[in-house]
Amino acid sequence: MIRALRAELQKLRRPSIIYGAGGSAVAFALLATAVTFATAKARPPRVLDVAASLTTTLGQLAGSDGLSRGFSIAAGVLGLLVFVLFMTSVTSEYGLGTIRAMLTRQPARSRLLAGKLVALVGCVAAALLLAEVLSIGAAVALAHARGISTNAWFTGTGLRHAATDYANALLAATCFGVVGATIGVLVRSTPLALGLGIAWLGPVEHILQLSWSNAASWLPGLLVDAIAAGGTTTVSYQRALTISLAFTVIAFTIGVATFLRRDVST
Repeated sequence: MIRALRAELQKLRRPSIIYGAGGSAVAFALLATAVTFATAKARPPRVLDVAASLTTTLGQLAGSDGLSRGFSIAAGVLGLLVFVLFMTSVTSEYGLGTIRAMLTRQPARSRLLAGKLVALVGCVAAALLLAEVLSIGAAVALAHARGISTNAWFTGTGLRHAATDYANALLAATCFGVVGATIGVLVRSTPLALGLGIAWLGPVEHILQLSWSNAASWLPGLLVDAIAAGGTTTVSYQRALTISLAFTVIAFTIGVATFLRRDVST
């Protein structure tokens, strides 16, 4: 497993991964933070305003959870990036034929898969931590620019909120990643896997949400997004966590069973 982990880390050190995936994660976190502070209003909009649920007030930003609010808003998009990273990491091995070479050096497929997943999760954890730290730095600067009090941010409660937002983002990203890796193992084609995965998590789930009132309580992508947000007005954090973990365990089981039993050349 250690050799597989080191091999995966070696691949993840490529500039295209560091500056592409890592840079995108940081950029999204900073963009979400900037937009959150730039669009914050002194008071909430009218109840009937369609943007009411999307608007952050200055009072909310001054609260103990304002320190990492921008990062928390970006967590759903970051999870989608992780989904693509895990998926393409698997499908590229089949597309380039490197999976055969890897199995000659590490015939134990379970160790190979474990090392690969641990390396990916570790790199995602580091990227999310960097994104949150830079997002917090941007939040402090933007708060001073808009005259928002930061007294509640660096208290015990405020720091716990920041730690919780990080944990939720990492958990959501891991769920997305495992599902992405499973689709990669099943489909093995990068274009097809990306098409199926992005289509479902993007337009399909959101179109279903418009016509099905309980969509957010059952569709996997929306549930994982709710974990990243710490719960929403339509689905509680506990429900989102429970059902998302169930989906993830099922996907992980299917992916592992397929990887262990299916011939790599078919």
